[in-house]
Amino acid sequence: MNRILTTIAALLAMSVPAMAGHYAAVGQGSCASCHKTNLITQHGGFVATVCQTCHASAQTAVKDTITLGVSGQSYTCSNCHGAESHMSKHGDYASNFSTYNGVEPVNGGNWTAPASYSTVNPAAKQYQLCVKCHSSNGLGATINGVSSVSGPSGLLMTDQAMEFSPNNRSGHPIVTGLNNYPNSLVPKALARTQLTAPWNVNTGTQTMKCSDCHGADGKLVGAGKEWPYNSSTGQFWKLNEAGSSRLFCKNCHPISNSNEVHSESHHSGYACVYCHTRVPHGGKVSRLMLTFTPGLPTRYYPDGRGGAIPSSYQRLQRYTKASSLNNYGESSCQVSCHGSNTTNGESW
Repeated sequence: MNRILTTIAALLAMSVPAMAGHYAAVGQGSCASCHKTNLITQHGGFVATVCQTCHASAQTAVKDTITLGVSGQSYTCSNCHGAESHMSKHGDYASNFSTYNGVEPVNGGNWTAPASYSTVNPAAKQYQLCVKCHSSNGLGATINGVSSVSGPSGLLMTDQAMEFSPNNRSGHPIVTGLNNYPNSLVPKALARTQLTAPWNVNTGTQTMKCSDCHGADGKLVGAGKEWPYNSSTGQFWKLNEAGSSRLFCKNCHPISNSNEVHSESHHSGYACVYCHTRVPHGGKVSRLMLTFTPGLPTRYYPDGRGGAIPSSYQRLQRYTKASSLNNYGESSCQVSCHGSNTTNGESW
């Protein structure tokens, strides 16, 4: 009887639109990014181990559906799951992270993928749940911080466990305070004047959560929600526009005149992403800076695909973090318009 009911439910569900998954509609070839390609292994034989925590094939209906699949009937996610999305089912992750299992990355060196992950049951910190999926643990092997899985934007998803590793030269303090970044050059933390309340206290020891920047749907939150494009111009946000409350970075950083580089009038018309990484989780170079050198993944370029740098722009080759926010000079950046050819400094 159970099997008959399952069959009826499955047939009825066939009329329901395909489930909108993380990346694209079911039936468009996207499920295999995370799941095995047939139903027999799909409920317990995932490419990554993250889904098995909830979907352990203990449910009778799931077992019966698998049995029907063995007998030759074709099933997809939408046969049983209808039009729900992963987010509609799991949108309480951020607020209820401690009720789920998570993982703790075993970090490598500067800009190096985690060597492994250890299970944390239950998750003690929010990021432990987030990186369970948004990292090489859930996305599969990543190359230079970038996975082979496309996100809703059409751009490749990145390895956030690698990006937030405190062993990087720079990053937002998700795992630990910036003073605890062993490979970061001094001064490690930003000055208080480079942050807005409530982030302008305990600048080297404070930490933040993924939900400080992202909502349950993954979108940006706060008064400013635009990055890297300005909705008014359709172009990248520029330094001379950084006073706008629509700019996402403005939620935490005053930006304008917050250091000598930002105060330099010659820089006012440059796009933020011509100097800073488009994906500002963390970076190989200090202060989330870009150097357009062979090691820079195309995903971290302004357009997220390896382009959108105008021919008139003098591409940064090396960057040297100054001893203070007002101690920068032309020699801090190796770029042809500075007439600088130094081999000092950092690069990707």
